[in-house]
Amino acid sequence: MMEMDNFLAELADLLEIEKSDLNSDYRFEENENWDSVALISVIVMVDENFQLTISNEAIRKCMNVEDLLKLINDKRELVGN
Repeated sequence: MMEMDNFLAELADLLEIEKSDLNSDYRFEENENWDSVALISVIVMVDENFQLTISNEAIRKCMNVEDLLKLINDKRELVGN
């Protein structure tokens, strides 16, 4: 799925890590670049890649990549995207 690949590549760039290091267990809080600006950037990236609006609070609850992907996929199913 190209949009997910693009999103993950952008997320890796944002966190300043290699995409290959971005696995489902990757914990955001362990990355020094995970801050309020990164959080807003993720919201924008989700909107650009999936045309979905996800709240700041929902993103904050995501502890790792798996949580974030589940949030995106759940939202996509909800809106039929």
